[in-house]
Amino acid sequence: MARIATIHREHDVPSMTVFELAVASAIGRQRPRDDTHLCDMLSDWFQKSVSAVDVNWALSRLEEEGWVSSYGATLSDYQLTPEGIDCVTTLYGGCIRMIDRGLGVLKVSYLLNLLDLPKEQNND
Repeated sequence: MARIATIHREHDVPSMTVFELAVASAIGRQRPRDDTHLCDMLSDWFQKSVSAVDVNWALSRLEEEGWVSSYGATLSDYQLTPEGIDCVTTLYGGCIRMIDRGLGVLKVSYLLNLLDLPKEQNND
């Protein structure tokens, strides 16, 4: 029978749910205009309705861990702490390597070529 190992807080690898990572990413990328904008952004990512209750639950847990802090009364008033930035960065790296299956074929340059960014206008 396989043994299940639990990652505890004193280890270097943060233990965060996928939804918590998404919430942390959403507030870390750009400051949401308001709570509706934050919920809409997450709903778009998951292609499923995300409520303020769901986001509040995740932010409460992230705040308990010291990964986010609030400077106001709304969900959109949260920001990542330096520890939160480190955790999100660590987990993103792990996710990319997990999806890559250790083959090293997912390269930043390849991923950037997949982005559909607006072309820069020449202002001559």
